[in-house]
Amino acid sequence: MTFKDFFNIALHSLTINIGRTILSALGIIIGITSVIALISVGQGAQSKITQNIQNLGSNIIIVTSGNAKVGNVRQGIGTAGNLNQNDLIALQSRTNTPDVAAVSPVISKSGELIYKNQNAVTLIEGVTPSAQEVNNITMSKGSFITEPDIKDNLPVIVLGPTVVGELFPNSNPIGKVITIGNTLFTVIGVTQSKGSSGEGSFNQDNQVAIPITTAQDELFGNIGYSTITMQAKSAADMNKATSEIENTLMRVQGITNMNQANFNITNQTQILTTLNSVTGTFTLLLGGIAGISLIVGGIGIMNIMLVSVTERTREIGLRKAIGAKNSDILYQFLMEAILITIIGGIVGLLIGIFIDYIIAIYIIKVPFIISSIAIILSITVSISIGIIFGIFPAYKASRLSPMEALRYE
Repeated sequence: MTFKDFFNIALHSLTINIGRTILSALGIIIGITSVIALISVGQGAQSKITQNIQNLGSNIIIVTSGNAKVGNVRQGIGTAGNLNQNDLIALQSRTNTPDVAAVSPVISKSGELIYKNQNAVTLIEGVTPSAQEVNNITMSKGSFITEPDIKDNLPVIVLGPTVVGELFPNSNPIGKVITIGNTLFTVIGVTQSKGSSGEGSFNQDNQVAIPITTAQDELFGNIGYSTITMQAKSAADMNKATSEIENTLMRVQGITNMNQANFNITNQTQILTTLNSVTGTFTLLLGGIAGISLIVGGIGIMNIMLVSVTERTREIGLRKAIGAKNSDILYQFLMEAILITIIGGIVGLLIGIFIDYIIAIYIIKVPFIISSIAIILSITVSISIGIIFGIFPAYKASRLSPMEALRYE
């Protein structure tokens, strides 16, 4: 018998027992659906995180002050505020940091903004005009912080679009006056949305910017900088610029090794590598959990195929009586198992893509990505399962004695 003969016989057997075929394929359908949906959503989330980091600006290096202590309890990174004016001046020197293109000091704390009966709790950042270049900020309305704002300690504020939605849902915020603490701030600009998610510095849509001098004089006091954000001249200069920054701060602060430092230096490449590693591991974990259902589906196929062998004992005996070989019976049942997994794999693939689209676009709102690796892996695994879990029932069918099979009731 040819491959075509085996295929036609197996297909005929599956179509005349459609209920059994659906039950056999159900486990594979669920398994493939889970693998495709979870891995693809994971990759979409990873793409979103990468986009958010890149939206912070290009070639970014962030120096963060260390941990403040309250009693014996360490607070979060950046709470010490131990980066001072001497550090900033040293980092701004092209002699010390020739591979750094721009430097932007930041003082930041969470605070409440009030406009009439609306309020928003957000991150308030005292910045200089260089923050617009370093963080790749574009304006949707109005203007950003300027040098005259810094020089004159003006109470002006630039809002992120998320904050605008909370305070001014139905009006133009430019020129409006909001309250922070006991200080009145005039809105001079709204930044363009970057579609960021998350909290803190990773969500520029949910931040506000005021002149750094105003932050020191009116809100936070004359404290040190929370962070100093810098931009390397190019991606190729990131490592050199990071080394220059580290050496400069160690010299200015009078320390001989980084173990003594109460500051942290992180560049964009390191952030991306770390986050991609975490999300990649999480995606693989989800895929592995979903893959367990494929094994369960394979066991289901084997069980139902064993029942099928019992139900079709007389058919097997009749075929052997008219000349079918053991190998013919083996290949027939094996072909049925493989066809079931292929059909289940295709159906599961289509359902998985649909579920991925719904979850990605409408629920967690990440890029809709179809993982080619997940598709290839799922189809390959499903065929392998058909072979692995179909061998035993097929072998059992092929070893039946024709006489015993014909006498079977």
